[in-house]
Amino acid sequence: MNPLLKLAEYGQSYWLDNLTRAMITNGELEKRAKEQGLRGVTSNPAIFDKAISNSDDYEDQINALVQERRSVREIYEALVVKDVRDACDVLRPVYDDTDGLDGFVSLEVSPYLAHDIDGTIAEARRLYKAVDRRNCFIKIPGTKEGVPAIEQMLYEGVNINITLLFSIESYEAVAEAYVKALERRAEEGKSVDDVSSVASFFLSRIDVLTDELLNHQIIPEKDWGEQTKPQELLGEAAIASAKKAYQSYKNIFSGDRWEKLSQKGASVQRPLWASTSTKDPLYSDVKYVEPLIGPNTVNTLPERTIAAFADHGNVEPNTIEKDLDKADAIFQQLEQVDIDLDFVTRQLVNEGIQKFINPFDELMDTLSRKRQEILGDEGNPQQLSYGETESEVDSVFESLDDKQYSRRVFAKDGVLWKSDPKEIEAIENRLGWLDSVQDFRSKTDELKSFADEIRKEGYTHTVLLGMGGSSLSSDVARKTFPTADDYPEFMMLDNTDPAAVKAVQDEINLESTLFLVGSKSGTTTETISYYHYFYEQAKTAVGDAVGKHFVAITDPGTPLVDEAKERNFRQTFMNPKDIGGRYSVLSYFGLLPMALMGIDIEAILDSAYQMLQSSRPFIPSKDNPAVQLGTMLGTNHQNDRDKITFVFSESLQYFGFWLEQLLAESTGKEGRGLVPIVGEELGSPDVYDVDRQFVYVTLKDEKSDAIQRKLGALEKAGYPVARIQLKDTKSLGAEFFRWEFATATAGKVIHINPFDEPNVAEAKQNTSKLLKEWEENGEFQISNPQAADDALSVYAKEDAGWLFQGNRNTPHDFLDAFFELLQPWDYVGVLSYFKETDQRNVVLHDIRHAIRNHHKVATMLGYGPRYLHSTGQIHKGGANTGVFIILTADSSETLQIPGESYDFGTLHFAKALGDFRSLNDKNRRVIRVHLGDDIENGLMTLKAIVG
Repeated sequence: MNPLLKLAEYGQSYWLDNLTRAMITNGELEKRAKEQGLRGVTSNPAIFDKAISNSDDYEDQINALVQERRSVREIYEALVVKDVRDACDVLRPVYDDTDGLDGFVSLEVSPYLAHDIDGTIAEARRLYKAVDRRNCFIKIPGTKEGVPAIEQMLYEGVNINITLLFSIESYEAVAEAYVKALERRAEEGKSVDDVSSVASFFLSRIDVLTDELLNHQIIPEKDWGEQTKPQELLGEAAIASAKKAYQSYKNIFSGDRWEKLSQKGASVQRPLWASTSTKDPLYSDVKYVEPLIGPNTVNTLPERTIAAFADHGNVEPNTIEKDLDKADAIFQQLEQVDIDLDFVTRQLVNEGIQKFINPFDELMDTLSRKRQEILGDEGNPQQLSYGETESEVDSVFESLDDKQYSRRVFAKDGVLWKSDPKEIEAIENRLGWLDSVQDFRSKTDELKSFADEIRKEGYTHTVLLGMGGSSLSSDVARKTFPTADDYPEFMMLDNTDPAAVKAVQDEINLESTLFLVGSKSGTTTETISYYHYFYEQAKTAVGDAVGKHFVAITDPGTPLVDEAKERNFRQTFMNPKDIGGRYSVLSYFGLLPMALMGIDIEAILDSAYQMLQSSRPFIPSKDNPAVQLGTMLGTNHQNDRDKITFVFSESLQYFGFWLEQLLAESTGKEGRGLVPIVGEELGSPDVYDVDRQFVYVTLKDEKSDAIQRKLGALEKAGYPVARIQLKDTKSLGAEFFRWEFATATAGKVIHINPFDEPNVAEAKQNTSKLLKEWEENGEFQISNPQAADDALSVYAKEDAGWLFQGNRNTPHDFLDAFFELLQPWDYVGVLSYFKETDQRNVVLHDIRHAIRNHHKVATMLGYGPRYLHSTGQIHKGGANTGVFIILTADSSETLQIPGESYDFGTLHFAKALGDFRSLNDKNRRVIRVHLGDDIENGLMTLKAIVG
């Protein structure tokens, strides 16, 4: 007779420690139950990883789940729930024939919840409900935190398989939890005859660790006298522990206390012997089966052990009760040779959790890769070449996973970035961008309805009055997507040059223009100045109906909310308060302007949702596209490659301006940061120093062979290169989220807080002081230029520490000497304070490329005051490697700001002077070059000098 079939005669059930979809569908599981005495199945992440990785049985379901926009975690649960449910159905006859004693299939809660009471309870409820089968066990580890969760779940009627039991004390604790749960049910008049549980005592791992400790003490030549030799105790601890646990079982499930429950129909919680494969090849392959046979026990066996026991297993009744004195003696003898079983069991619990976490991560890795393969182009695939830092990047991935980085990000754990309580609180109040994708998917109808209302009322223009990160995404959208038919033309004003303000005014019809006043704080000087100016202009044009031409986008409780109410604005869109400006693109700040352009915001958010699903918790860092990218950028920064050169295909080039501010403002602080280089044409390796890494973002249909060749050459030269491909422009939604998460990750690696901007206020404060000086004196107090001619005047702080002593009589001489200050790892920022035009941009780009090619340094190009709210942070808070040229000019227009004593020209110049002062205060190498009243001539003169 097959020894496996005889086990049941002596009160023991054997269960299979394996589950695959194939054994369910091909009838193998049913055959084993009917013909081979199998009475249950257990599963764990390692089992499912093997099943899913090594077969095609799951491909159709995975593909369907990916198409349903499911996350990796949701895909995993859908797969395992189906297998467990189907296996439960196959084993239901066993459950019925044994009156609910056997026929169970076990499903494990996440191993990451081993020390999380509430998380364990929530997941156990959810999984049990999802499987929806009475013969399902939910597996919960018997940790200190697991015990109350186990009791609560049993009280609620959820069948529990308790895992990771190694000590007698932990076994007794979970048995007590079972009894308490039944007593609570009985006291409330609930049934106790339909609640089942097993307590899984892990065996072979006890011997592995105990033997390791014993091996260190073996001294063959030593005379131990009457004391037991360490080698005599090898392979004895596990069986002894199981026998003692069984005695505890008998004591707990007997006597008056248990009898009261038994009379109500309660079943005992059976001990289950787990980890029964023999790890040591010198031990019997049925070592953990033969001595542990007894009534009301379960032995869960892997395939190899089942085959071995069926072949040569010896079945005797009640072996679990034999040699009890020996078991007690072994505990004493282990203590005599300084083996601390308490230490052993604590260590085994920790190792056991990790042994479940590792295959769980591997399974997430498997599913993540399958998901990305299915998504293909739709997933915005990225390819990363790490260069010389590959091994270091891998180490960072491992560290991030050990610290549960992604899970903690989504839990909004500010401790990831800083340790000061105030900073932690501030960080946690700026992580709302993690929720914005899902939150605003439910608001698309509201936004589209509003946009349709504006369109139908015949508005011809929409003008966004904004500044900084919260507005830049709208400029990207304006320049990337054509305005849809019948929608008003979208314009953006974020330049205080009166010529820029006047240009907007000249192009619109005030009677048919809608103004969006966008300010997170509701007090942004530039935005409020634009608003006051155009409110008065519109009031003159439309009279008392002026309010319906204005919409506010701001945070709750700001002065702008009150202003909008008082002036009867058409509507106020109040953004979630916990979303910072530069992280606000997928909220009202970014989505409302897009909707007003007729852009398909549902497609934008759907793309972002796909990237959100690709970045969810539990996806290993090496497979999480955002974490992977951020880790690469941050690790290369730590290896002195802090300049990121971005290259874009034609349709995506304006996306760089949003990226630029996100990275610079988020990471540029505490003397470090990623310096984004946007707009430089890609060169050959010989024009770059070793401080560079490269990112190429392209549409699938706009790949450039020339750029690919140049990137290949850079890659070959050892430069890190990232390639990201978008299916279409609507896929920018995914990139917004990818880069937000990547930036947060880079901040973690660089050891800074990516959610504050500590130096942005400095230029604002200096501007306020300058305006006050202007109001008192009627002019700005400006020292004489260091050098001047008919086209240019060059200003530098008289006592600047860097100021050279050589020839500086002419702007040409001064600038030549100034550029000689450039050192390796420096970058040059060309910062312009005048209205942006295509012609001026061409000349400015020629200037920056001449600087790059001649001096082998990175270059940035920005317009003020916009850059003050973005890259200005890294100029002042980052490493002192920036060399800055502020370009100013005389104003050609005079436009008074209502309610102020100064006009836009004065405000604009004060912004430039304020930043000049701020950079000097930070001991930066900075000059101001004034172009006078002929900007074009001044720029050409500067180009001639630089070239």
